[in-house]
Amino acid sequence: MSIEVKGLDEVQKKLQTLQDSLTGPQMQVKLRSVGVMVKNSIAESFENEASPFGKKWKPISSITAFSEFGGGGLANLRTGKQKAYYKNGKKQTKPFLSRFGMGGSKRILVASGALAGRWIVAADDKSVSVSNNSSNNGFAYGLTHQFGTDKAGKHKNIHIPARPFLPIDNSGNLESKLAKSINGYLENEILKVFKD
Repeated sequence: MSIEVKGLDEVQKKLQTLQDSLTGPQMQVKLRSVGVMVKNSIAESFENEASPFGKKWKPISSITAFSEFGGGGLANLRTGKQKAYYKNGKKQTKPFLSRFGMGGSKRILVASGALAGRWIVAADDKSVSVSNNSSNNGFAYGLTHQFGTDKAGKHKNIHIPARPFLPIDNSGNLESKLAKSINGYLENEILKVFKD
């Protein structure tokens, strides 16, 4: 899926000025730098467990946490018949949630690192893209976590809350601090070109 960013008229004018003044390979370097700025914003979202707009992500549910620890399945957690769980080969005697905690110390959306750590910046002399095509058995979970869904799981009945990590709002506008950073970078690059 491709998301188009809107409201970048000022950035596009600056890019056009640069493009008119630089060779293709020089322009590619500038666009790659812009892509890296976007990639860094995404990485900060995973580090802070919050959207680029500052809204904290919802913690993982106790059911998700319990099932990841092999706690006897979801049915046992829902009915209160929690079996003891094993950690590092030792049977744990305290109830699961008192040991792990709601949301606990488990990092959100970084279990395998596929979503948080596999962002690719691709640039040529006319465009830049920042992408991640991680999936699990054909399920593109990046989109699910960005926008949320009520149709996850085998029976399409599990709710996953939105945990936005892309620096773009629902209208397609770039996060303002990132937009200012990109504008500042491009202004400096334009000044360098015209100084020489």
